[in-house]
Amino acid sequence: MTRRWFISSAEVGAAADATSVTGSRPSFSPAVRITRAIKGMEDETFPDRPGPALQLLGPGDTIGFDRAVVVREEPPPGCPNSPANYLAHVEFSDASLPWLLSFPAARKVPWLALLVLRDDEGDLKQGVPLPVVEAPATALPDLGDAWAWVHVEARVEDGETPDGAVTRDVRSGVDNVVARLICPRALDPDQGWLACVVPATKAGVAAGLGDTPPPDGTAPAWSPGQPHARLPVYHSWRFRTGPKGSFEELARKVAPVEGDSLDGFGSRTVDVRHPWPHKDVLQGVAPAQVTVRVHGALRLPHTDTAKDVWSDTASMQKFRELIVDHLDAPGARRQPDRVGMPPDRDEKAVAAPLYGSHHTGAQQVPADGWMNELNTQVKYRIAAAIGARYVQLEQEFLMARAWEQVGEVNEANQALAATELAAEAARAAQAKHLDPMRTAPLTELSSLYRDVVETEEEGTGGQPVASLLRHSAVPDGVATTAFVRLTRPGGALRRRSSRAMQVAAATVPAPGAVPASDVSAAAAAPFLSRALDASKLSLPSTWLAGVDRSAIPLAGEVVHGPMAASEARAGDPSAAFASQTLNDVLFGLWMIAVDFCEEGIASPMFPEFGNPRQELEALFVMKQEREQPGEPHAAARPPVRQGALRGIRRKISAEERATPLLAAAGLGMTSGTLVTRIRSAIRPVPQAMGHMTSRLGQVVMGERTDQDARPLRPIMTHPEFGFPVGAELLTRWPEWAVPGISAFPDNSSTLLEPNPAFVEAMLVGLNQEFNRELRWREYPTDEAGTPFSRFWPPGGAAPGYGEIARWALDDKLGDHDPDRGTSLLVVLIRGEVLQRYPGTVVLAAKSVDRKVESPDVTWKEPRFVLPVDERTNLYGFAGLTAAQAVAEHWMFVMREPMRGAQFGFDVRTPQSPPFDSWPNLTWDEVPTVNGFVVPRVTGGRPPALAPGQDPPGWEGLAASNFARILFQRPFQLAFSASAMVGEPPA
Repeated sequence: MTRRWFISSAEVGAAADATSVTGSRPSFSPAVRITRAIKGMEDETFPDRPGPALQLLGPGDTIGFDRAVVVREEPPPGCPNSPANYLAHVEFSDASLPWLLSFPAARKVPWLALLVLRDDEGDLKQGVPLPVVEAPATALPDLGDAWAWVHVEARVEDGETPDGAVTRDVRSGVDNVVARLICPRALDPDQGWLACVVPATKAGVAAGLGDTPPPDGTAPAWSPGQPHARLPVYHSWRFRTGPKGSFEELARKVAPVEGDSLDGFGSRTVDVRHPWPHKDVLQGVAPAQVTVRVHGALRLPHTDTAKDVWSDTASMQKFRELIVDHLDAPGARRQPDRVGMPPDRDEKAVAAPLYGSHHTGAQQVPADGWMNELNTQVKYRIAAAIGARYVQLEQEFLMARAWEQVGEVNEANQALAATELAAEAARAAQAKHLDPMRTAPLTELSSLYRDVVETEEEGTGGQPVASLLRHSAVPDGVATTAFVRLTRPGGALRRRSSRAMQVAAATVPAPGAVPASDVSAAAAAPFLSRALDASKLSLPSTWLAGVDRSAIPLAGEVVHGPMAASEARAGDPSAAFASQTLNDVLFGLWMIAVDFCEEGIASPMFPEFGNPRQELEALFVMKQEREQPGEPHAAARPPVRQGALRGIRRKISAEERATPLLAAAGLGMTSGTLVTRIRSAIRPVPQAMGHMTSRLGQVVMGERTDQDARPLRPIMTHPEFGFPVGAELLTRWPEWAVPGISAFPDNSSTLLEPNPAFVEAMLVGLNQEFNRELRWREYPTDEAGTPFSRFWPPGGAAPGYGEIARWALDDKLGDHDPDRGTSLLVVLIRGEVLQRYPGTVVLAAKSVDRKVESPDVTWKEPRFVLPVDERTNLYGFAGLTAAQAVAEHWMFVMREPMRGAQFGFDVRTPQSPPFDSWPNLTWDEVPTVNGFVVPRVTGGRPPALAPGQDPPGWEGLAASNFARILFQRPFQLAFSASAMVGEPPA
């Protein structure tokens, strides 16, 4: 902890040792003291040896000082309304500066002086080398008293001496130790002033004016009674004093009042006799005048604002019925039972706003809850309309700020729109070209081999199709583009292998015209398609190879296939995949060679394929007859059989037909499952979403799935405004913030508390209207956001009222107040003291024995200060209620604003305490001569004090004592909460 010390002077270096004056310069004779120290003997000190006389620089050798040493001017430069009861002064960071060039004397006089001139007494003029001022006698203090108005102030830590602090910090530029030069002139109120630092000796004046040094250079720069003086100016600034009245005087005028004792304060009376201006809807129901009491954003404590208070209850019921019908009319037109019916021309297609509908989706007034209160009670519709009106007045400014916040959302939405269009186009193309494909044609797409297909076995993860085929019985060449090109549907190999069947199908005669065996040949084409889509246990390759059904191993049994490099598992979908593709190439030749040329095969075909033996045999006969007309059928069979077998056996490595042509990797899925997964893997929407996730990040895409109705929908957002809406309401419509505030009496204070229902109603109207404006300006929003969620200061990240769209419909207005759990109490103060002293501090204090001077007092700073006008402020204290403030004896303290140390005297008022100690000294007791304070008793002023005061009297004091007397402690005034709110109702 630091303490403030005042010291009369600070002299260091050779200037402190100067004893005489030579030629207007201080001089001194240095001396040398010699001490001889011999080991084993006592030290021997010799008499001082005087040195030559030395001259120091004096005030006649300088034309000023470094302006950087000036750390503070009081009143500040340009101040428009400084208190007239304070004295002007200037502070220097070099604590020794005022005495640095002073002449030696019993009581050293500073070589600098501070003058203060009224604007009509003189002004700065150009001079060489310094500016010059012509000061009249009224502005010239007695330089014989100059020693009393300069001192050193030191802030010293507990346990440290002030002398040590000054010695350590002098000339260091540290603000803890400063020199202060005071002008003892009493200032007149409401005047402009020029403050000047000038030399206090004739030698300094001559040097500043560029004149020859006078022989009496040590004399004062002016003498008492001198009519005027022409002086050079080292440093200057201007300020102005305010009207008459000190802070204490003005603060004592403020009186606490109970708000409910003031007529028209706290609520407004609104005439609702004609809610529709062009139609008297209450005719025959309401009297000539119907009024409603409406409270504002702040209300008087203990006020019940839950229900409307109408002057006529019957009119209220009728009004609510009419307003509900009016607001429900547009929504009723869209009810399911009205669809298709001709419109009712008497029904309103456009009605007044249904507040809250954009956030909740409700199109009609609910039976209860906050939307019902908001739309059926006049006071809340007024609040919502005020919020909407604010948006209408400030729409350009608000939209400009909104577009500043949109950032990259527009670019992201453009990317999403383009990706959504591309995904939809790809989906349509797949639906047209890929969906009709059966299994075999689909597997010919080369891009499928690069797609990852998830397996069913744990720990295997996703693998490309080509990887699955590489470890199965399927030849490696199947997973190549060359194989796909060779077996493409329009290729030469496919055409040659299926030509016989196409010809047979095209030349089948009409039923009854040919034998039945010829008709059966026409069934070959559908049979081929069925064979290509067989399940894994009835693959065409198995029975085409002559394998009996009973020879096929069960799923999961490990076997060695004819084309497997290692052991494999039955039921391999990759083998099914490849087998079906190979069947498409080999089908025609394989069928003819194996099934019809080998007469020894007598086992029936698989039942799910029927028994196509006769059909294929007829097809073979027809083919042979066309190729070799007139030759018998039997003669042609051996050559075909031998050539076909040689070709087929080469393709299947001449393996025995008794070995199943089935090898597996243990996936255990059918070809249909594999193809389904392939179709899923190439769906465009998931791929598009993966691309947008990598581009926009998880924050945007994390909650979206491909199962959403529009997974690539635009980003819906809304701007956020951190400024407190209450400040805007207070600026534009103060009567809706605090009804009756315009007529609130001057120099008064009272207590208020927030009206959360009014606040929430205004926020709903404000946000709904702004969301409509956002949509109109094509801002990317869904009109359900809450751009404004903060009402009371501070804004920014302070907790707001939350997202309106998340309010439960059965909540009540006022249930979403962020201060609901801690409460908020507001002090309203209007007075001249706030205008004259705009930095006035107001604090709440939990008093001890109804006093605030005890160290045990609990202090609370305001959470916000809202200016209403230049004379009126609102101070909000969180965590305090009116009832609590009264019960716990809280007091509200007005404290004088302090920019730093102030020096002067109070102005005596009827409320001022008597002069019984130095802190109670006023200008009425201060001795003055020609408007200047003098350090001696004059005309019985000041009166003698009772014994025991420190210092004991005005006479014979040092500069440090005068500094203690002149030092002004901040004045504070306290008034109790009970005086402003009264006792709470029982």
